[in-house]
Amino acid sequence: MLVERRREHFTLSHTEDDYRGMVDELMAEDRTTRIGFLVDGDPDTDLMSALFEFDGTGVRLHVPFLAHEDQRSRWWSHNMLHMDDPDRSKHRYEPPTELDYFDDKGPVGLLGCVSGRANTNMGLGVGRGTVRARYALEKARQAANYKKLNGLRSEIDGLGFWLAYSAHQTTIKMSEGGGPLEMTTTMGAVDALTLGRQLNLKAIAIGSGPGGWSPEAAYRSRVFIETFAKSSKEWRDHLELHFAVRNLVRVAAWRPINFQSHQAASLKETLEVKGKTHNQWREVRTATTGLADGVWKPSDRFLFAYSEIGTRGIARWLKLVATYERGITPLVGLLDLEGATVDAVISQLGIALEAVGYQALIDSGKTPAAANGTNVAKRVDHLLDDVVGSLSFDDTTFGQDFADSYNSVKHANRAVVAPDVKLAHVHQGVELLRVWIALRLGMKPATLKSRS
Repeated sequence: MLVERRREHFTLSHTEDDYRGMVDELMAEDRTTRIGFLVDGDPDTDLMSALFEFDGTGVRLHVPFLAHEDQRSRWWSHNMLHMDDPDRSKHRYEPPTELDYFDDKGPVGLLGCVSGRANTNMGLGVGRGTVRARYALEKARQAANYKKLNGLRSEIDGLGFWLAYSAHQTTIKMSEGGGPLEMTTTMGAVDALTLGRQLNLKAIAIGSGPGGWSPEAAYRSRVFIETFAKSSKEWRDHLELHFAVRNLVRVAAWRPINFQSHQAASLKETLEVKGKTHNQWREVRTATTGLADGVWKPSDRFLFAYSEIGTRGIARWLKLVATYERGITPLVGLLDLEGATVDAVISQLGIALEAVGYQALIDSGKTPAAANGTNVAKRVDHLLDDVVGSLSFDDTTFGQDFADSYNSVKHANRAVVAPDVKLAHVHQGVELLRVWIALRLGMKPATLKSRS
């Protein structure tokens, strides 16, 4: 049902929070905006016009509504009393968690939808509400098909370098004088690289190259982590493994390695070609996984590479993450503290060392009570005993030295430690934990010492 209202000019009223939100949105970069229609899954309601946008801050829909005539305006009436429904039992007061949007560029499935801010002019009966979505899947025929996933792919910065895995291969023929004589690059389909048994964890490479008549030759391989199961799984089941691999690459590179893109697949939406069923991978828009541009450079080096630890090392890492999560998470999180003070960094590193040391003591045979009663210096000393001959610095007094720096930040009654000393202890503490992890994954002490 279309309702026509003629107004020459009118202005919607805004709160201070609304203006703050507008400023935040204006500051967002790389925004994509589209205009189309929203389907709420209710056969008794009309289509809703919607402005769909996504950027680094998330996925949003801006929806105009008629406050007195569209029941869906109640999605944004959180603090409002409705006399026709005082106990809020007759109508919906939140948008469906799955919504479907479409425009001239195709459909988009929206998952994890919640209502956000709204502006309403009650005198005119006109409003505009915001719906925020956790994930948006391009070309998805129906959002509900992706509430659980069969497959997820994640492109990770630097992953191809760490795996030494690519969709193209370059061969250089050298001249007798030692200079390059001929270079040949070929690209084609490559076999998937099996990485683990959980959800059939593997890596895949997808290549692209120049067109047939292009005057320039550029080849690119996008390397993804893929998990896939015939029985659909929760998003978190897939993402748990993807984050684990991303964090492993972070530990190896010690750079803020991030996801660059995601693709999702559902066996409820497949493609039949000549009697064969093919999965359709939908591009995922989201801000929940920290998508970011790449920072890895070919000149960078890893403390250890996949070729040195193999699938056995990845299996060990997954077990290590499960057991030492309380220490590994803050360690990896140090890479997200860009611009933080040395006190903030050493505080978080101290949490990591305390947690890893505590669990390592338990694994060595101590009771939880005895491990808990062991101070920071002795926990660090215990870890130092595990990495003898692997560190690049003299660790004779490092346990107590780090404890002094850490406690100087935590406790106001402790002696102040100079910032440059604390910074040195940060670098040494990070090296200790990275080397301790690498040894657990199968690396040799002498190899690690030469690279630290």
